[in-house]
Amino acid sequence: MTRSTDSSPAAARANGPATYDATSRRNHWITAIAFIGLMSVGFFLANVELPREQRAPIMMLHKSFGTLLFFWALWRVTYRLRQGFPPPAAAMPGWQLMLSKAVHWGLLAAVIIMPTSGLAGSMFGGRGIELFGVVKIPAFMDSDAISDVAHEVHELAAFALLGLLVLHIGAALKHHLVDRDGTLTRMLRG
Repeated sequence: MTRSTDSSPAAARANGPATYDATSRRNHWITAIAFIGLMSVGFFLANVELPREQRAPIMMLHKSFGTLLFFWALWRVTYRLRQGFPPPAAAMPGWQLMLSKAVHWGLLAAVIIMPTSGLAGSMFGGRGIELFGVVKIPAFMDSDAISDVAHEVHELAAFALLGLLVLHIGAALKHHLVDRDGTLTRMLRG
């Protein structure tokens, strides 16, 4: 099958780019670093007992950066959907291609679900969000039911995202170290 030579934006979205452009690479690495950082803080807060006076400023920063990440995630996912996905760098079995697509779609979903559920947990839990101690976003309402579901989704999404990241990083390393194809290289240099 040959790629279309039509260079219109619609054709680019339908066929996908040949590789990742500089904006896609930047988006990828900023998102990766931000999510891994915020997930690390989230797992720390969930598993370490801290006095309220020590926990509160860490949680405020977690929520502040999570709020910024929500807007970044909207940009990131919109850009990726508009650009399309490049074809695989090398031939691979059908099951790997299907798993690759599922993991990529799962990662895109997770970068929206994580900050959205975190925001909803606070906003519907009667607590606003204080952005870096400067701006206060007021709560929508006090609904334990909505807040509890949002917090549960936030926690489950964190574990799902962790699993997807392990698959994603593992596959990238496999392609680079075992298959020696250009899969990882094109996310580093295009």
